[in-house]
Amino acid sequence: MEYLLILLLVIITVILGKIGTWFGLSEVVGQLLSGIILGTSCLNIVEPSYFIHLFAETGIFLLMLNSGLESDLKEMKKYIKASSLIAIMGVILPIVAFPIAFLLLGYNIQASIFAGVVFSATSISITLAVLAEQKKLATSMGAIILSAAVLDDIIALFAVTLFSVFVGGGTLGINSLLPLFAFALGIVLRKFNFSDKVGVLSTKIGNWLFYPIFFGSIGLGVAIQGLGNKLTAIIIFSALAVVTKFIGSAWGARFSGLNVNVANAIGAGMISRGEMALVIIQIGISSQIINDDTSAEFVIAVIISTIIAPIIMKPLFKKV
Repeated sequence: MEYLLILLLVIITVILGKIGTWFGLSEVVGQLLSGIILGTSCLNIVEPSYFIHLFAETGIFLLMLNSGLESDLKEMKKYIKASSLIAIMGVILPIVAFPIAFLLLGYNIQASIFAGVVFSATSISITLAVLAEQKKLATSMGAIILSAAVLDDIIALFAVTLFSVFVGGGTLGINSLLPLFAFALGIVLRKFNFSDKVGVLSTKIGNWLFYPIFFGSIGLGVAIQGLGNKLTAIIIFSALAVVTKFIGSAWGARFSGLNVNVANAIGAGMISRGEMALVIIQIGISSQIINDDTSAEFVIAVIISTIIAPIIMKPLFKKV
């Protein structure tokens, strides 16, 4: 019976993910919504289980492996000054602003600091899609955004690994190290000729099995019934998610000598959180830094920022 429920989760997640892209949204948004629909929030058909958790962990591994395989360190070196300033500024603002906002709204210090780590990350998949759509993927701006996003994610992964080790139970567990190890493995494998085949195979397996279960499983744990009294907090977190990353990254771009239009476009390109933030949220849950109840507002804010990102990106990219 459990395997049939997992199969149902995969099918519904894949379908809603595709529907999400048809509406101009991220596939991740549709996949998250499938978990919310099938989970405790709506139909209550599929419950989190050991096997779903195991598949989700495999999904995280494949996601981070592919991120490493797609990280061209030689290309990144060409724009190291600009991408470093963009990444650093894009991390500093969220990592300062979110803990302050969380503390002011009554959250404990552990969840507050963790919020800064979650929203310091950047997910590049949506940005890449918009860049490709506007024929700007191969431009220097596209390369700078990609490089800065990779640096962002490396910083965020190191931060959440250290945080989960020293705060989340104090043990160096597999949940803490798995994403970082997978990312490093992808970077190493990229040097070999067979890396393209590995990337194609892992992406296919991930897209049709492990990714849907991972993103769907996060939605399973979201209880929207209890979010009514957190509406103000969610609005604040969503606004901060957009504003801190946009301003921080744009400032970094300006400090590196780029003009206003390019800086604003890069700032918009760094807004989306998507899958990377969700990986970090899952690490936080596994390491007992946050619980399922607190994670709900994290996930909703990630969904909202992921929806808003392409809306802001498209007109600003056209100006470049």
